[in-house]
Amino acid sequence: MTYEDSEIEKLWETVFATDKYRVMIGDIADNYPQKKSVNVDYEDINLYDVAFSAYLLEEPDRCIDIAKKAVMNMVPNIDRPGQAINVRISNLPRDAKVDIRNLRADHLGRLVAVEGLVRKVTTVKPRMTYALFRCARCGSEIWVPQTGMIMKEPLMCNNPDGSCNKQATRFIEDLKASTYIDTQKIEIQERPEGLRGGSQPERLTGYVEDDIAGLVTAGNSITLNGILRSQEKSDRDKTTVFETFLDVISIEFEQHEYDEIQITEEDEKKILAMSKDPNLYSNIIRSIAPSIFGMDDEKKAIALQLFGGCHKVMDDGTSLRGDIHILLIGDPGVAKSQILRYMSNLAPRGIYTSGKSASAAGLTAAAVRDDFGDGRWTLEAGALVLADKGLACIDELDKMTEQDRSSLHEAMEAQRISVAKAGINATLQCRCSMLAAANPKYGRFEEETSIYDQIELPPPLMSRFDLIEILTDKPDKVHDEKLSSHILATQLRGQARMLPEGADIEGIDVEDILSKTSDIKPIYDIETLRKYVAYSKRIIPVMTPEANKIIQDSFLRIRKLGSGNSVPITARQLEGYVRLSEASAKMRLSSRITEQDANNAAELIEAYLNRIAGNGDGTYDIDKISTGISSKDRNKLDIIRSIMNEYGDTGLKMEEIQIHGSNQGLSESEVERAVKTL
Repeated sequence: MTYEDSEIEKLWETVFATDKYRVMIGDIADNYPQKKSVNVDYEDINLYDVAFSAYLLEEPDRCIDIAKKAVMNMVPNIDRPGQAINVRISNLPRDAKVDIRNLRADHLGRLVAVEGLVRKVTTVKPRMTYALFRCARCGSEIWVPQTGMIMKEPLMCNNPDGSCNKQATRFIEDLKASTYIDTQKIEIQERPEGLRGGSQPERLTGYVEDDIAGLVTAGNSITLNGILRSQEKSDRDKTTVFETFLDVISIEFEQHEYDEIQITEEDEKKILAMSKDPNLYSNIIRSIAPSIFGMDDEKKAIALQLFGGCHKVMDDGTSLRGDIHILLIGDPGVAKSQILRYMSNLAPRGIYTSGKSASAAGLTAAAVRDDFGDGRWTLEAGALVLADKGLACIDELDKMTEQDRSSLHEAMEAQRISVAKAGINATLQCRCSMLAAANPKYGRFEEETSIYDQIELPPPLMSRFDLIEILTDKPDKVHDEKLSSHILATQLRGQARMLPEGADIEGIDVEDILSKTSDIKPIYDIETLRKYVAYSKRIIPVMTPEANKIIQDSFLRIRKLGSGNSVPITARQLEGYVRLSEASAKMRLSSRITEQDANNAAELIEAYLNRIAGNGDGTYDIDKISTGISSKDRNKLDIIRSIMNEYGDTGLKMEEIQIHGSNQGLSESEVERAVKTL
């Protein structure tokens, strides 16, 4: 169906005559040029005329130009060349939303909506839209509209006398009086959760102009509504292959990544019914990576991490972290990587990266010089910035270099990344939870040596994790029998699911296999769990006095368990108590943190301290994690120092130090470790 210009203008005038848009246009008339855009909801056009709304998607240039003229007629006080009011259409229908990788020649010149993460942005620069020239001979003014990147000059003078054009005429450009608009070039890439298989995220360049330029920063999750255009490659030879770019009309920001999940009234009823289930906690734990056997304590901690605590901003502007960080340290083959990959797919914005192949710049932000802008240095967001308000899964944390690991310190505690590279000073947000995995120092945990001595991670990094889970693989007849049965059942169910429908294999009952292995199926599917977590993010639970007392009593009880000069627990772990109890309350969709939530948090923290900071005699020493040297080790270091001061005037051999050390109650291995530390 086609429309005449007059018909299109009438349709727009009818839309703009509604109260909603009359108020908006009146506000623009009063506040121009501070406000210069009419934001039109596509749904309003669709409600008025379905055929025209479809035509708008097919011929956006023509329809939007006429819409601008219709608005300008309603605002009579804007008449200078180059001055205009923008018509920005948002909330495009589902069939107008196209993945970057699915953009084709058919989409050229059409209105499309493209979702993605902002990868790079240039600085905002002025672009001339109307140039004012004055004739060097007679001084008459000539306005020339500017399109594209190359300046267009007038061909002849517009003086009615015509004498200027009889010989070569020079025109002087009035840069100050010419009309400009702001313009910015941005690059977006596909969201990681939308990718399948080994496909690499595709990228698309967009040009943002006027009052929406400068709103976007690297790492934002946005939807660009615009017209897809083609552009000839800037090669020396002419080519028939063209590049595509998006002429952006409007930008829709994802205020919160969980808002990407649409929750209907029916979903809400189902979610509220789930929250009242007495077995909710165990059901959610059983829905996390059900193909992985056991690991109930670890899955409990990871489930709480998914819900997270509450981000708080204090009166003085201090920001308190709400995200929970968890470290899994275990023997090879205990499914650490598998659970990390599962969680990166489950979380609405999950990024998975392996420490061995990740650099500091790849995790935080890289300063890149390329042909994207004008050859300047620009920031390219790394994995942690792209995981903002999501989950960052880092595997093989122990394989990272010391220099690269140090970049995580600020990201984990302050939840932002300060960049000072190539003349760029910037702070990027990375408000994400971190789930990391590492192997022990010698590849596998050894029974004789304490667990802490086998963890090769720097103490400042270790202390930033709220929970550290230890996964060991020890032969155990009962456990091994259950594990092997579970793995074989998982494989069998996988084989049965892959069979074509109606397949008949002699001696095998497919339905019976699926029935017997139904416990491997998650109780809540991924979509349901995502919606439940998204709904829980609306809740900000408040601690009851009873829960407060339980947390305080647990903290003070552990503080008393210090042996000698050792510090059993610090304020950093106390904040961990609060975050875990908040997550437990959000899991129940409760606005109150009860004794049950406080006990859940205390149970996890005490178990973690017992494994990592326990001395084996019922006491704790958190210095093992926070400084890398326990209080007992510090006493041993003092003994070795005193031996060296007393007997070491002419130097000491290791054997002599061991003899003096054994006289003071130190074993050979303790002396060697102390000397190595010194």
